[in-house]
Amino acid sequence: MDENDRRATSETAETGATGPVDNGVDGARFRRHLDHTAHYPYPGPPQEYEIFPPKWRGRLRMTEVRFASLHPSGHPENDTVRARFFRRAGPSPGQPLVFLHGFGPRWLWCWESFATSLAARGFPTMLVCLPFLCERAITGVHRGAAYSSADAAISLPAYEQAASDTRAALDWLLLEEAKRPADAGRPGPALLGISLGALVAVITASLEPRVESVVSVLGGADLDAIVFKGILRTVVQEQLDRARVEPRHRREARRIYGEYLREVRRAPHPLDVPAPYHYFLLDPLTFASHLKTRPVLMINARFDPIMPRLATEQLWLELGKPPLRWLWGTHWPGGPWKPYVMRTITQFLRGLPPGATRTPADSEASPELP
Repeated sequence: MDENDRRATSETAETGATGPVDNGVDGARFRRHLDHTAHYPYPGPPQEYEIFPPKWRGRLRMTEVRFASLHPSGHPENDTVRARFFRRAGPSPGQPLVFLHGFGPRWLWCWESFATSLAARGFPTMLVCLPFLCERAITGVHRGAAYSSADAAISLPAYEQAASDTRAALDWLLLEEAKRPADAGRPGPALLGISLGALVAVITASLEPRVESVVSVLGGADLDAIVFKGILRTVVQEQLDRARVEPRHRREARRIYGEYLREVRRAPHPLDVPAPYHYFLLDPLTFASHLKTRPVLMINARFDPIMPRLATEQLWLELGKPPLRWLWGTHWPGGPWKPYVMRTITQFLRGLPPGATRTPADSEASPELP
């Protein structure tokens, strides 16, 4: 950040006159016209993947894969990506999946039941540990705090690293599946995410043309709706209060976001349009319209305290009204809801012929303040 940027940030903090404070943001980086490498860069694939000897879990083979993150955070414990690949013995005619977990359980193995259920149904599934969570959590730092930080220097790199790691995992998965010509002709790879993983999946898929379909479980969009209509409000509001961000600043940013979204929908690529505020680049709403030609399934919960209905509907509209299934539950797709969730995902993926697309209606996502 140069002296002019530093002075502008200081003046904003003192007066609150120009809107939300981007502490630590490289001002020039955010003001210049964005290209496809300024944000969410992906220089992959990684030069080396560390492959561990496979282990058998019944009729499923589990292979552990590790590689260095291509968008490192500077924390060694976070910058080695861990993934587990599950494939059943014999033919697996289903499309390969990259599975992204949520905040929930503390350890990656706690998410394996979802991955193994999918693999057993014939979908080769790669479970990827997201940055700052599970085995990649940083000692002494609250798990996943980077994703809810109001500091652009923390939150945007976390999402960028998550997207980069997902694309690197996809590279390995495609190389692995290319060894099996007997499965040629099936649909291409899908991204499947739960909660936070669903947000990352939407962002990543919009940037990654090799992803042919997306499954969003307990996901949503519109960060303003997620934060101020859900239980995350207290955590984020404290940060905004410290930065002296007032409702009038939010309303002005909301107006700008509405204009920005209209430009993004018309652009060939979601990063072609300059982002006036850093958090526009954290919001799946920014990227969702660029998935309108790809099959998408949404599964959400009617009584979800974390992902409010408004956020679900905003994503649904911006995606072009894809299939949306509702659980009579809260923010968890396991337990008594798991059989329904697995069955719904399986039916959706098996119903996709190679190259299938949909023709959604125009998005109606509202720029109004929640």
